[in-house]
Amino acid sequence: MKIMWVDEEVDAIAQFRVGITYPILRSIRWDGRRIDFASRGRVERTTGSLLYRFAEGTTRYAVRFEPDHQRWFLEAVDDSGLIDDLSLS
Repeated sequence: MKIMWVDEEVDAIAQFRVGITYPILRSIRWDGRRIDFASRGRVERTTGSLLYRFAEGTTRYAVRFEPDHQRWFLEAVDDSGLIDDLSLS
C-alpha cells in the first residue's frame, strides 16, 4: 500500500494543556484498532482546522481536528516506507 486517502471521523485521545494553543494528539481509534503516537508530530493551522502529521516507524498519518465541532478525522495513511518527508502529498 502507498498513500490511502481515508477522510473518516475517528475517536481521539488528546491532551489539552494550559499555555499550549492546540491539543496534543496521543492516539486515535480507526478501523477497530488503536494507533498510538509517540511523537507530537507537526501541527499546521488551516482555516477552521488543525492538521497533524505523524511519522511512526515507516508509516505516516495525517489527522485533522475541527475545533468548532470538536471532531477528529483521519485524512490519510502512507505506509510506503518513505520516512524522509512528512508532507503526505
